Amino acid sequence: MIELKDVTFHYGLDDGGYDSETGVKNMNLSVKAGQCVVLCGRSGCGKSTIMRLVNGLAPNFYAGRLTGEVSVGGKSPANMLRDERTRLMGVVFQDPRSQFFMETVRDELAFSAENLGMAPDEIRTRIDKQANQLGISHLLNDSLHKLSSGQKQRVAIAAASVLTPPLLLLDEPTANLDFPSTQNLIDILGKLKQNGTTLLISEHRLTPFLPVVDLFVCMENGKIARTWTKDEFCQLSQDDVRVYGLRHPDMTLPESAGNRELPETSELTVEGRGLSYFYKKKNDGITDINISLPKGSVTALTGDNGTGKTTLCKVLCGLLRERKGTVVRGGSTLSASKRRTASYLVMQDADYQLYADSVGNEIVLGKSLNEELREKAYEAMDAFGLRELRDRHPASLSGGEKQRVTMAAAYCSDAELIVLDEPTSGLDGDGVLKVAAWVKKLAEAGKTVVIITHDQILSKLACDQVVELRRTQDAETAFAEAGIRTVEAANR
Repeated sequence: MIELKDVTFHYGLDDGGYDSETGVKNMNLSVKAGQCVVLCGRSGCGKSTIMRLVNGLAPNFYAGRLTGEVSVGGKSPANMLRDERTRLMGVVFQDPRSQFFMETVRDELAFSAENLGMAPDEIRTRIDKQANQLGISHLLNDSLHKLSSGQKQRVAIAAASVLTPPLLLLDEPTANLDFPSTQNLIDILGKLKQNGTTLLISEHRLTPFLPVVDLFVCMENGKIARTWTKDEFCQLSQDDVRVYGLRHPDMTLPESAGNRELPETSELTVEGRGLSYFYKKKNDGITDINISLPKGSVTALTGDNGTGKTTLCKVLCGLLRERKGTVVRGGSTLSASKRRTASYLVMQDADYQLYADSVGNEIVLGKSLNEELREKAYEAMDAFGLRELRDRHPASLSGGEKQRVTMAAAYCSDAELIVLDEPTSGLDGDGVLKVAAWVKKLAEAGKTVVIITHDQILSKLACDQVVELRRTQDAETAFAEAGIRTVEAANR
């Protein structure tokens, strides 16, 4: 189905030259029809380039110089007509927002089938089938812009597979999915594979794919470093995979990260008591939430997609005003305006909150610069590995570097509550360890940290407690409710 023979690809530069440090080099890869191959390795190792070569975006959209032969179904994907490519392969990008064209979920699922002139009844049947399989039937009439990241991911997968193409390409498909959705995705991929669909997947979270994978292909510096069958991969230890920057369930932080003792006084604890917030248009929200956040602690906020994790954090930060309940500290009620002043939300997409012309200026943005702040800014740059980037424009940084800038800014802020939204989404094993260490630095600085995450490894490495939101349905109300459970993390 897929054949790469001595393929080298260098991305084009603005000056007409080529970047010798990016792309892939002398690649030879063969994927048989019906196989599932998972590409893995550190961020920037060449996984996404392979996906772009296979789906024809490189060099058609991503300009560059290609040598060697890329063949999909016996033809060059770069030379295929659009209709031919659409029937042959479904593609799910790492950021699902970049591939949406329509306003509602139903219209997005119908988009490719309508463009191919499929009969309306057949389109409706396919939409209902895929929506049911991926658990998004209740979202069909919703706006794509109002969905959570995990819900958008499921919609993108449903849209890519609605035509049941013989080849499915997925770039980080589990990055924003909760555990049940990930398991459901694997079940669906297993059924597709049984029906002969070829699967090429780029991923950092590898163990969930063991039920369907035939071969793990580990990339390093644009080349294949190792390949493992499923059985071989299961025998690998943490030390075996860490050299390639891969995730492993037994990952641990270095001893230098140390343990932390939390303050014993309750006066420093932020508490949410009976918090409720309802979205009238979405007929959704949170109900009667109780949560306790000790000063200097790290809390993982987990739960299925759409259970209200982001909503709860926006209420705690004062970005949303609670409809019921209170937020208190040391017995005193905190108004929404006070909470906004004392909070800092690090968004999943850092581009939305970078404004200054340099990294150094971004870290101290909005503050009166004095010697004390200057010293703290350099301390933050050292803590988050940004000293050499201090004069760079934030827009020129990679996604991981931008995220580090926002965390350094939070470190230097006067905020007492720091909220991180999916900070390890799309990160390799090295990145997870670094985020865990950085989170501990925020806590050591006296910040109270909440992490919205589905990453169980991060929860184990960095968090003092895990709070899980669960969706329940009260027959007397149309609103969704959230139950809550708190458990101790595996280590502090």
